[in-house]
Amino acid sequence: MVSFIIYDDDVCLRNLYNKIIKKFLYTTTEYYKIIEFEKYNFAISEKMKHIEGARIYIINVDVVGPNPLDLARKIREEGDFTSPIILVTKRYRASVIDDIQNVLFLDILEANKDFVENMLKCLKNAHKIITRHSVYTFSVFDEVYRIPYRDIYFIKKNLRDDSVTIYTKDDSYLHYITVKAIEKLLSKDPRFFKAHRSCIINLYNVSSYDRKCNIVVFKNGMTVNLVSRQNKSILAQKLKEYSNS
Repeated sequence: MVSFIIYDDDVCLRNLYNKIIKKFLYTTTEYYKIIEFEKYNFAISEKMKHIEGARIYIINVDVVGPNPLDLARKIREEGDFTSPIILVTKRYRASVIDDIQNVLFLDILEANKDFVENMLKCLKNAHKIITRHSVYTFSVFDEVYRIPYRDIYFIKKNLRDDSVTIYTKDDSYLHYITVKAIEKLLSKDPRFFKAHRSCIINLYNVSSYDRKCNIVVFKNGMTVNLVSRQNKSILAQKLKEYSNS
């Protein structure tokens, strides 16, 4: 479970955050929740102590009232040094830098014409931070394997039985499980995309996609051509939004 905690008194911006988060986490809402508030007080502080799961904070530094940066400092003072904090302002970024002292934040974004694109990139980095220890664990003939999500390049169904091969940068692993079952296990993570009924790819490890030839190229040079017709445009759009290339 990932909890997005939004502190902003601008309802238009809050609605925009919601749209961007839902666009980024295209999985079902059972795997994440959005908590938003427009003022910070003792009651809110107590409520925040009971929020479950990994946290990503989005705080507007322009909020009128109690200094929103005090909330960011309080988060760190209470011992949470791992939850990413994304700061937002309608002012020029440089004009608020001096105010952000003793605040350990991921980034500060200007609410301008590039805001959606920049927020998507920021959410990707924030998600990498909170899932850096995520691993896929399975066993084959009493031998246990633990593969970090970041190391998985793609997963391909084998033709002869209900098994898949998990491809990483340097190795491959046979796992007796259906594509449908492994898709369900990985569905809470936005980096994994089922491009075809026989193939799941890690968007973060894609180097390029030739839509005309329908070939996905990964960072280590491996390729796969299993992208269904209806998923071509979806894959191209997701790579445009989330990939580093």
